Amino acid sequence: MNFTYHAPTRTECSVCEKLREDGEDDLPIIDPHSGKASSANNFKIHNWYNFVLGYSPEFPEFMLSKEKIGRNDLVVDPFMGSGTTLVACKLLGIPSAGVDANDFMAFAGSVKLNWNRNLDKINEDKVELIKIIEEETSNFNWDDKNDQGQQLSFFNMEKDRFKDYVAYAEKHRPDMLVKKYMSDKPFVKAHIIQTAIEKVVSIENKDLFKLALSSILVPISNVSYGPGFGIKKPKDDVDVVTIFINKINRIIEDLSSLNEEQIKTPSSVTLGDSRNLSEYFENDSVSLMITSPPYPGDHEYTKHTRLELIFGGMANDIKEFREIKKRMVRGSTTNIYKGDDDRQHVQKFKSIEHVTSQIEERLIADNATSGFEKLYTKLVWEYFGGMYMNLAECYKILKPGGKIALLVSDSHAFKMVHIQTAKILQEIGLDIGFSSSEIHLWQLKSSTSHKYDLREEILILQK
Repeated sequence: MNFTYHAPTRTECSVCEKLREDGEDDLPIIDPHSGKASSANNFKIHNWYNFVLGYSPEFPEFMLSKEKIGRNDLVVDPFMGSGTTLVACKLLGIPSAGVDANDFMAFAGSVKLNWNRNLDKINEDKVELIKIIEEETSNFNWDDKNDQGQQLSFFNMEKDRFKDYVAYAEKHRPDMLVKKYMSDKPFVKAHIIQTAIEKVVSIENKDLFKLALSSILVPISNVSYGPGFGIKKPKDDVDVVTIFINKINRIIEDLSSLNEEQIKTPSSVTLGDSRNLSEYFENDSVSLMITSPPYPGDHEYTKHTRLELIFGGMANDIKEFREIKKRMVRGSTTNIYKGDDDRQHVQKFKSIEHVTSQIEERLIADNATSGFEKLYTKLVWEYFGGMYMNLAECYKILKPGGKIALLVSDSHAFKMVHIQTAKILQEIGLDIGFSSSEIHLWQLKSSTSHKYDLREEILILQK
């Protein structure tokens, strides 16, 4: 079907102007320009796998300190991602549990929380693994030339003593891991590592080495996040083996720094739907919930783990990706489905109706007819409907007096209409029955598409 797509042209926001006016003295808790709120790569254990849309461990650490949470409490993260909240808790000796809809995230989180390991055995596995990898990679001619320095061709490749990495890539490359995502040489080297892990690493350590490999897939690929999914100039070759070994060494160093109490502190991960939390936890059992849920920014979260899901065989086709996305609160126009009806829970909220009416008005004014643009208003309704279901479940499992802290950002994703995410979720929480609420400015996030800093805020609801 033909359609006309109009790129965002609006750069002015009256809501931002008013927020700027009213909040001149409203200082953020974190100032990213001072080096705080930094990447998880700067923190031990967290650095094993860093999710591009994740948050700094400084957020859960701030909340744990603020609420004076201790070893007799249980902390839950219903949108745990790669486990930032849970790792922060475990390092402090605080029991925790998490839920995530994404198979890879559940895997990554469970590995990052398993610290009861034999370091000697990990080092033995590493030595044997490197030996096998070096042997196998030496069997390929990575320069596409034979022993005499002549360019290999289709006709003489098989006669040469070296393996043809192009043929190897064609044979082993998953259908969905197309060449534009990862060039042949980096793919072949990563696949060699993957095969060697299965062959020589001990059963108890396979997950650790697999996570290390997963964590380097984006750096060795042609994929970029800004924060949306994109493709950059192809990397013809990358020193994959060195990058992988460096990651393993860093993991071993982190494990060697842990004490017995940290290792024994319980933490669990569940693959599931955050709209069904009472299926995973007992009512009135949780002291504090710390999380950063999706927000209406049109980010499709499976795209940000596409390489990991495909390479790990966790999602092999569109159908399997769809199964993952259906477990998620709707945050993107690419995971809206015909039968979705979470909006039924929030139809009465005038604040959501006001936002969606503004979006609709601008769509009409722009004559916006693309399929995705037509889904903007439905997405906003479905997002807040899904969050209503989540917060109602959070209310059930929290102890009386317990709290949930949500780190969410305002959004301009839909025709520059300002969505005050924390404010609307606050209204929803109070409607569910939470007795009190507070909102704190965590940081101001700059945008490349307009002149305003968007507020990222902590919404705290108390049962």
